[in-house]
Amino acid sequence: MHDRSRIARLAADVARVRELITQRRDPVHLIGIGGVGMAGVAVMLQSRGLRVSGCDGVRSSVTDWLQKLGIPVSIGQDVKHLEAKPAWLVRSPAVRDEEPELKAAEAAGLPVFPRGVVLPALLHSQRSIAVSGAHGKTTTTAMIAHILRRCGIDASFCVGGIVDENGAVAVAGHDPVIVVEADESDGTVALYSPDIAVVTNVEMDHVDYFESQSELHDCFRQFGEQSGFVLFGADDPGASEIFRSFPNVEGLGFENGRWRARIVAEKSFSISFEALRDGEIFGRVELSISGRHNVLNAIAAIAIASRFEIPFAKIAAALASFKPVRRRFEILARTEKRIVISDYAHHPTEIRALMKQAAGLPHERILAVFQPHRYTRTAALGADFARSFGGVDYLVLAPTYAAFEQPVAGGDIRDLAKLFESENKVPSWCADSLLAAWEHIRDKWRDGDALLIVGAGDVEKIAFWARDELLKLQIADYKLQK
Repeated sequence: MHDRSRIARLAADVARVRELITQRRDPVHLIGIGGVGMAGVAVMLQSRGLRVSGCDGVRSSVTDWLQKLGIPVSIGQDVKHLEAKPAWLVRSPAVRDEEPELKAAEAAGLPVFPRGVVLPALLHSQRSIAVSGAHGKTTTTAMIAHILRRCGIDASFCVGGIVDENGAVAVAGHDPVIVVEADESDGTVALYSPDIAVVTNVEMDHVDYFESQSELHDCFRQFGEQSGFVLFGADDPGASEIFRSFPNVEGLGFENGRWRARIVAEKSFSISFEALRDGEIFGRVELSISGRHNVLNAIAAIAIASRFEIPFAKIAAALASFKPVRRRFEILARTEKRIVISDYAHHPTEIRALMKQAAGLPHERILAVFQPHRYTRTAALGADFARSFGGVDYLVLAPTYAAFEQPVAGGDIRDLAKLFESENKVPSWCADSLLAAWEHIRDKWRDGDALLIVGAGDVEKIAFWARDELLKLQIADYKLQK
């Protein structure tokens, strides 16, 4: 539950962390360092001259990337990690309270801070941009950072996704500018006091934390009150309700706001639009990614870049070279006959945006595998999930990704399947495992099909299996042609 008194207590922790960073109190140990949010914090702490280490339950591309940066990562959690005598620790929200390493640290009297407290502390003494919202914040953050860095401002950034082929989720720049993605899932967005705040939209999502829409709005309102300037999605009802009467704000959208976009042309894998400021054409932009929602992300990035007095021609050139964050309509494999797309969408609004993108694909059928994320979200938004897959010809439901939640009534995929029967005519099938989901969809997959792998859990494994399968088919076709 969002509680301003709780946030006030956490704000005191932000001040403590800021002091620890300023004094360079180290070493600092991160439990659950392999999550993208934690990994970004690790990089920022390292850039401040602190000795950083961490541990995670599994090895991943992110932990490998951290090792390359000189941050030691242990696989598995163990109380022995405390033998290095860390001055303080950071914990991922995915780490259970009963984790022995965490309990041992607390028993030893070591300060332990949640990730959501540390990133706001890192904004101190820099010109800061914090991007939040229910949808689009990762791509918008990445776009802003990309423009600044391409246009000569060596900004630091922390993004909630992998942004390049090197596996980076953050970069420590040399200029006193930082761009971060501010997470609202646990209310800690209200801890940020940035020079510039961007709120893409405000929609009920994290029902495990927010008990009502008024709580959600209060959280974002507090974020805005503590920001020097707010750019908000003026077409979005939630964001408009909160911010339209704020001082020192600007809106963006297709229909409303100082900054607007007018789409010129949409293609399967690209989109072009005109950016307007105060009703006048600011310039034209060509994106090498599709989707109307990405136009809104881009117009937000343009508005922020203009505050740094970057000429529009340079902004447009930077956006033309922007590549999507991993798992945002990510094309993992593509031939003339088939395509595999992996997407992080885990909320009905995001899925509807994904379906609009997929509708432009040059394929005969769209098949999808969807893994719901969290039992609470699935139960609360089930009927809306069922209505969001319009345009899919066949859907496989993979088991709900718990994200450390316990099952709740209505949160199972079989509950979701019943809603699909009543709300949507898309044929669907429930799988007992990721492997079963893959084997079933593989048997349905044929030439002319686009395959979408959708969800925020570990469903990405299926996308990689599909990519490998497509490679095998290509090799087999090549041998037949010879």
